Amino acid sequence: MDPTEISTLSELAGALEQLRRERSLSLRGLADAAAKLPKQEERQPALPKATASDLLNARSVPEAETVVTFLAACGIHEKQALRPWLQALERVATQHQRRPPGTVRVRDSRPRMLGVHAAIQTTQLPECAQSGQSGQGESALPLYVPRDFDAGLRTKLTLARQQGGFVLLSGDSSVGKTRALFEAVQAVLPDWWLLHPCDAEALREFTAHPSGRTVVWLDELQDYLDFAGGVPAGRVRELIAAGLVLVATCWPGEHSKRVALPEEGRPDRYANDRRLLRLADVLHVPPTFSVHERRRAEDLAGTDRRIRLALDTPDAGFTQVMAAGPELIRHWEQAPAYAKAVITAALDARRVGAHAPLTCGYLEAAAPGYLTGQQQATAPPTWLDEALRYASEQLHGATSALIHAPGGMGQVIGYRVADYLHQHALRVRRFEYLPDAAWHALIDHHHPDDTQRIAENADARGCGHEAVILYRQLADNGGRKEGSTVSLAHLLAEHGYEEELRTRADNGDRAAALRLAHLLAEHGHEEELLTRANNSDQYASISLAGLLVEQGRVEAALPLLRTWADDDYRASIKLAELLVECGREEELRTRADNGNWYASIQLAELLAGRGHEEELRSRAERGDRAAAHRLAGLLAEQGRIETAIPLLRPYADDGDWYAASRLAELLAKRGHEEELRTRAGNGNWYAANHLVQLLVEEGRVEAAILLLSSRADRGDRYAASRLAELLAEHGHGEELRARADNGDQTAALRLADLLAEHGHGEELRARADNGDEHAVSRLAKLLAVHGHEEELRTRADNGDEYAAFWLAELLAIRGREEAAIPLLRTHAYSGDPRAANLLIQLLAKRKLLKELEREVTAGTPGAVDALRHVRRYASNEQVADDSSS
Repeated sequence: MDPTEISTLSELAGALEQLRRERSLSLRGLADAAAKLPKQEERQPALPKATASDLLNARSVPEAETVVTFLAACGIHEKQALRPWLQALERVATQHQRRPPGTVRVRDSRPRMLGVHAAIQTTQLPECAQSGQSGQGESALPLYVPRDFDAGLRTKLTLARQQGGFVLLSGDSSVGKTRALFEAVQAVLPDWWLLHPCDAEALREFTAHPSGRTVVWLDELQDYLDFAGGVPAGRVRELIAAGLVLVATCWPGEHSKRVALPEEGRPDRYANDRRLLRLADVLHVPPTFSVHERRRAEDLAGTDRRIRLALDTPDAGFTQVMAAGPELIRHWEQAPAYAKAVITAALDARRVGAHAPLTCGYLEAAAPGYLTGQQQATAPPTWLDEALRYASEQLHGATSALIHAPGGMGQVIGYRVADYLHQHALRVRRFEYLPDAAWHALIDHHHPDDTQRIAENADARGCGHEAVILYRQLADNGGRKEGSTVSLAHLLAEHGYEEELRTRADNGDRAAALRLAHLLAEHGHEEELLTRANNSDQYASISLAGLLVEQGRVEAALPLLRTWADDDYRASIKLAELLVECGREEELRTRADNGNWYASIQLAELLAGRGHEEELRSRAERGDRAAAHRLAGLLAEQGRIETAIPLLRPYADDGDWYAASRLAELLAKRGHEEELRTRAGNGNWYAANHLVQLLVEEGRVEAAILLLSSRADRGDRYAASRLAELLAEHGHGEELRARADNGDQTAALRLADLLAEHGHGEELRARADNGDEHAVSRLAKLLAVHGHEEELRTRADNGDEYAAFWLAELLAIRGREEAAIPLLRTHAYSGDPRAANLLIQLLAKRKLLKELEREVTAGTPGAVDALRHVRRYASNEQVADDSSS
């Protein structure tokens, strides 16, 4: 009668019949027992004889409520005891579902196939392996040590199971992310299908025809995002809405760089990734075991020798030792010269963006750059084979420095770097220049999918020539969607490739034409701009017009702008502005009448400024949206809100976001609660927002909370955020805590803010130590505000990046910038953008040119611009000194 073995309707009915007989209950007895059960949500449970008979005779799949009532009547009430029966019911109810192509049941999935690291091997097998409990040749997998964040992770998966969701574990390599995720999914979703797409293209194919009750497994999410075409955020949103569960792991640095906003003037290549990651419920996995986790490991050490060995290794973390991480580092650092050169060349290639397997051609061409002249001259004929044999040697049966990438049976197409070794190299080789041989080898031997990343890294490291070559490859091979032509044009202009810029512009490269036009305008080359404008170059025309306006020659600029105003929004905006400035009202009106949006805006503003209400109304009635918007605004300014509201309704109903927003604002001002409710019920976000604000202003906070709770429970993130604010502002601390504990991240954030604001350090500490990232962040700031340097240092040493950042900030405020800089550097290189930004600020403030040059080499964001600024400042100071002397 074990419910975990039930998979058919007849088996379920038989097990329930056996349970009834064991309890000596007749059908009447079941009905009487059900009638005595406590009420559930004001309803008395019932189990009529006919219903019980249908259930025990397997006439149809029963409702969950019926099964729960039957079990309760038989004396089974506890959630723990009910769970396997409800899971059995779910299997029965879904056994007819089609198996999606390429999936397995979660309970049948194999951890190693999903990315769980192999563990070190010892002579003693764990007891579970000796007794054959693994059953699938997975005895290499050690016993699982429960983690502190398991409860939060499983809560998030339970919520995602109910309404769809995306759960992401962020942590360094070999900290136990994948194993913890595997154990949690096995516990919460054992009967769902599991899809492990091989790449982003396979994932996109699945999203075109998704199947319900499927877990999409995306271990090392960055590999999918970096694949050509990436993972569209819209597709992921659709999967979540369809009730699917996506689970993923990601390194902190990869997560941080993708959610950070781009530097001004740079292409925003992570715009899609930023939207996608906003959909994720993120949990951070600490780099080391907590006291409680080590205690649990001690309890298991007697049955698994590998756990004992990991606990007894003081110079590395538990999970890292399990994956042979420290041994990898020793294997690299103590390698023979040629093997070390090959491994280092591979590590450097990975460091600058080569994610595809590295070919022997690359390793052979790059390795000499890491060898002395004597070593190159005396290399034996078999140096590469011997180096690769050493580099790919397995350590403790777990992993190797370079991992074979298969190309079929008995074929190796290249080598991948072990993740743990790569992350270690990111820190220790951060300031090391790539030798010319490595750059040249990368240019000649890299995979096309990696060109963009390597080009960006070359640019960030000040290797302009190499960046130009790589961007040129992208642009010439159709990489326009990736912004390659824009980046190439920028680099050509910056590094003086003006002739190539001209050639590309003349051959139809729009990015080159735009950058060339800007360059010519910056240098005042009016004649060339005029020549290009006469040859139908729109960018030259617009840049020339801008140059003429700066010189006060507006009349000469107008014809140039007119030519392109219908095709280029910049020309259209500038022309409309100049027509107002020059008093050419009739031309402005004509353009507005012909549907030019920017002319309509300028004309409406002009008419409103003169108080010409009737003309504005006339234009609005003829469908001029800009006139309607401005007239409504004018009437509202005059206090005639009831007259303004009808003007906006048709536009709001037609999907005009500005009209919808303004209408909701005016309805709230006039107290039109019913219309706001109707619009909010139809999904109007602006109406819901203003309705809540109206209720709050009227003192009806409870009604506002009820409205927001309903929307938040349906997945409205704005409602959840506003609800958290109201709960915090009006003293609903318990409800705020309950929502935070149930996985509501906005509630967790607001609760952390509230605790920090009122100085509740102990609760903040408790929540931080239980894995609440918002509490971790706010606690670190609170400690810095109160000057608790030692606790900040302790938390920073335990891997808390927020504590490290605020400790550095505290040290800088106290004038100890030299102590702050190395601390910031460590966390900047782990991908913390705030640490990187503060680091560059401090280096620039202290005018540390050499240090800034090292950051340029490391590719730290903002370092190139800061170095230029400091050099320029130093040069100006030198000129001033020379003049005074």
